Amino acid sequence: MGFIFRQHLEGKTIYRCNTCNTYLTHRGCLVSTRFTSVNGPFWLFKEVVNIYYDTAISRNMITGRHIVRYIYCKGCSTKLGWFYEMAFLNGQEYKERCTILEVALIREETDEMPDISFGNHILSSV
Repeated sequence: MGFIFRQHLEGKTIYRCNTCNTYLTHRGCLVSTRFTSVNGPFWLFKEVVNIYYDTAISRNMITGRHIVRYIYCKGCSTKLGWFYEMAFLNGQEYKERCTILEVALIREETDEMPDISFGNHILSSV
């Protein structure tokens, strides 16, 4: 049995899977918080890691037809949202190569650790 390699993009404000705590992305990758579906609010990110993709399908949405892939958490296989492969309407191209995450399925955390250069905390306690 092999190891599941997980990535981390850094960032002070990060987003994790609400089910298994797997790191997904950070605030710097957030493109928009203005998406909604029948399940509630969704947020659009330009980069998300530690996910795997389903096969591409065509979906008709409020904003037109898109080719999308559903995405799942590598840690627990929870369906988190979808990845935009292609948009067919002008003005919707900004979504291409971006990922939409369901807000109810992710958790925001803030890194409260102070920014101290490596080793300075040891020198200051002497």
